[in-house]
Amino acid sequence: MRRDSRANAAIFILDEFLAGQNLNAILSKWTKANRYAGSSDRESIRDIVFDILRVKKTFTFILNKEKQVINGRALVFLYSVYYSLPLNDIFTGQKYGPDKLNNYENEFSEIAKENNERGFEVIDNIPDFLLTEFQRSLGSKFGNVMRLLEKRAPVSIRVNAHKSDVSSILEVLSSEGIEGKIAKKVRYGIEIIGNPRRLTQLKAFKDGYFEVQDLHSQKTIEGLPIKEDTKILDYCAGAGGKILNIASLLKGNGRFFVHDLDKKKLIEADLRAKRAGIKLKRLNAENMEQHHNSFDYILADVPCSGSGTWRRNPQQKWRITSDSLEEILNRQITILNEVKDLIKKNGLLFYITCSLLKIENEEVVDDFLIQNKNFSLSNKENITIDTQGDGFFCAVLQKKN
Repeated sequence: MRRDSRANAAIFILDEFLAGQNLNAILSKWTKANRYAGSSDRESIRDIVFDILRVKKTFTFILNKEKQVINGRALVFLYSVYYSLPLNDIFTGQKYGPDKLNNYENEFSEIAKENNERGFEVIDNIPDFLLTEFQRSLGSKFGNVMRLLEKRAPVSIRVNAHKSDVSSILEVLSSEGIEGKIAKKVRYGIEIIGNPRRLTQLKAFKDGYFEVQDLHSQKTIEGLPIKEDTKILDYCAGAGGKILNIASLLKGNGRFFVHDLDKKKLIEADLRAKRAGIKLKRLNAENMEQHHNSFDYILADVPCSGSGTWRRNPQQKWRITSDSLEEILNRQITILNEVKDLIKKNGLLFYITCSLLKIENEEVVDDFLIQNKNFSLSNKENITIDTQGDGFFCAVLQKKN
């Protein structure tokens, strides 16, 4: 596909998103309807859409000020100006490309090029209703985090210590033309510097020698005081990334249980575990009672705003509302209360989010401890988003004897 065709596809996808459709569903629908598009085309179109969504508020601010319609074309146009792309190669007016620039667009691009009178003001690209909460939660880090949220997320992998080592995987990557370097923050992490797209196509990935995983996610898990030959539950396991990280660190020496309301994700967790050489057991409503007071460790990696990962999933920040956040907060405290009776005395409960907000982190923990005097706070850590990884929060809660 040519540059103009890719831009036209991005315009279609953005129009659907602005109309309220789910972004992943839109991308899937577009791919099925345009099977001629190769993987590089799909990746480039996705990059355009995600780059725009990361700074959508900046663009909509300009469009509102200029009294222009907010649609996919307007966003792709401002994106093209923002990154100084060749506009005539994009807005070609040809069969598969967007219409040629109109008078307003020509005027805007010329003024922006000459003196930036209509330049891109520094706008904090988060929902308005969360601005005060972000400022309260981040303090002096607020400005830096806002700028980081506008950029693409870094790519990193976790070597499965149960099967391989960092040096061996670096050699594999190099032989496949993928540039990586040893991550300093974690024991089994590799930062991917170049050509990350092919990672999941490699035989080493398919054979379970490594997983794609954020460095700060790895750091969060490595910081947990978990011993070998113990009974461990990942209560909100999803596709199993964190429990498999733990199993890798323990070289498979433990009993690993997973629970999640999304059965499709648990199927994916089973597939990943099989690749990694780890056996996962299911906890469900039918067998839960027999596991009361039996787990040494429980991870509650709860649903959250995902604000620490918004670089990676920029669509999330434009879908969250004050009502949906309130539902999330209620769900977080509910989950803690659901798992508290599953932990044995002196056992540890790990409350984890990928949120930057105190209202989802420290304040949820405080509420739980007020309601449950038989638990105490052993430790807590905020891992702030930076150029190496996403933002996470972890509190270690101990059940008293």
